[in-house]
Amino acid sequence: MNKLIILAMFSVLVFLLPAVSAEKGHMRLLAVTDTGEGDIGGIADLFLEIKPGSGRVFLETFPLTKIDTQISTRFAKEIACSFGDFDCNNFDFFYTITAGSSIIGGPSAGAAIAILTFSLIEGIALDDNVAVTGTINSGGVIGPVGGVRAKIAAADMVGMKKVLIPFGDSFGHANETQNNESINQSFNINKSREEYRIEIIEVATLDEALFEFTGKRFREKKANITISQDYKDTMKGLAIQLCSRSTKLKNRISNFTKSDNRTEARFNNAVNLSDKGKESFGEDRFYSAASFCFGSNVEFNYLTLVQLNLTERDVRDKIDELKRDIGNFDEDIENEELKTVTDLESYMIVKERLIEADEFVDLVLESVENNNTNLRNLAYAMERLNSAKSWAVFLENTGKEFDFSDQVVENACRTKLSEVEERLQYVQLYFPQSLENTRKELDYAYHDLDNRNFELCLFKASKAKATINTVLSVFGVRNDNIRNVVDRKLDVVERNLVEEIEKGSFPVVGYSYFEYANSLKETDPFSALLYSEYALELSNLDIYFKSPGKSRINLSGKIDRKLFLVLAVGILIGIVVGRITNRTKKK
Repeated sequence: MNKLIILAMFSVLVFLLPAVSAEKGHMRLLAVTDTGEGDIGGIADLFLEIKPGSGRVFLETFPLTKIDTQISTRFAKEIACSFGDFDCNNFDFFYTITAGSSIIGGPSAGAAIAILTFSLIEGIALDDNVAVTGTINSGGVIGPVGGVRAKIAAADMVGMKKVLIPFGDSFGHANETQNNESINQSFNINKSREEYRIEIIEVATLDEALFEFTGKRFREKKANITISQDYKDTMKGLAIQLCSRSTKLKNRISNFTKSDNRTEARFNNAVNLSDKGKESFGEDRFYSAASFCFGSNVEFNYLTLVQLNLTERDVRDKIDELKRDIGNFDEDIENEELKTVTDLESYMIVKERLIEADEFVDLVLESVENNNTNLRNLAYAMERLNSAKSWAVFLENTGKEFDFSDQVVENACRTKLSEVEERLQYVQLYFPQSLENTRKELDYAYHDLDNRNFELCLFKASKAKATINTVLSVFGVRNDNIRNVVDRKLDVVERNLVEEIEKGSFPVVGYSYFEYANSLKETDPFSALLYSEYALELSNLDIYFKSPGKSRINLSGKIDRKLFLVLAVGILIGIVVGRITNRTKKK
């Protein structure tokens, strides 16, 4: 009898184990096909299977998409795991996209991929009558995509009840050319609501989209951001240092003769920036104060250098002195051990300033040799070095620790570069001449990668990705609606910063850019939007790194429980089958 029971149990387990060692899910995906004469909407199928593994991501598409979707799929998976606070490193993710014809891929399916992934690791059902289109960005932000009108039409045609579109896509112009509709400049949400029977809802975040799919909220609304007194004191000291320098430089040239209109304009601009710095300081916006005072210092220092009537020998001496100071300080910084996100971001911004200072010194030397000395560049290099030294005070090793070894940071840099390339390819599909400056910024990041400046590569690639997201955010948005987009974006940044701080990380540069964006939103909403995107990218860097010796909620627990249940069921069935078989044998 024992042999029969064991055989029965083994048979049951062999039959059932494959079903519980993998999680499977499906959702309908909104897609577009580029016919050459415009976008045609369609429905594709997105499948996901999760199996025990090592964190790998696999993607198959039938037929092939017009743009590679592998990078955005991996990023969407990371966002979903981070959103659910799951450690997904013990599982492999197999995604399959099938469609009737070749579709435009790239990052436009990111939101859907993140939602399906989260639903499986959380074990929740999704409403099959709901569809979503949009990119997925740092912090779980859902970003604009092309072909929204065509996708809505496709969802309506197959009888879906609700379609989710990125917040901001409804702000487009109503009378643009059909060619520009691919980035929704002619999309009008009110007209679409009248034209189609389907419910159209704007969503800004992954949590908002999940609510529409499930009726549940997975992130409680967080309290307003609370910054530690240590950060305030440190940034306040940095601002005092830079703004005090503004006052000293101004006093040096108080009797400066304004020889021409250009010189007078520089002086007035320096005074204006200094006043803005003092105003920001009085409102406890210390990073903004430091930024304004830095700009003021460059102008004041330039006027001071002009006033000194420097000879060529004097300029060369200053160049040699600057070169020595930059090199010595760079050596000191290289010896710093990076352990926390604050360390990493502080190191990034210090290194960026040192490299910029060195590059501007080289420009000054070149101008001297061409008998056309550029003192403005010399002033900028001097102030950039001072700024680097000021930021170095944040290298304190406080907070949650991560593995920032060269190999790990290099992998993070390469991953971020791939994300930028995919988004760049996607935008240029619709606007071939756009983002030339972003391409240059990306080239600088590759240069840093080749020179093994991995932290700086990650920093520049993050900013390049933020620039592309900003461009996507403003395509088709009227000027009077930019402020709405900025406010919504800043709300998401603040929530993301609160969560990072609660997890023990403080993205010092991400927060500083957030503060600066808030200070700009009234007077310069476009720059505010850019800095809010910078803040998003740099407040979510922890998804590229793992915290040593600590683990979060593990998805494997769910599968382990299922295996336990199957084992128990298998034993019971085995006993029953064994007894029946034994009785039959006796008869």
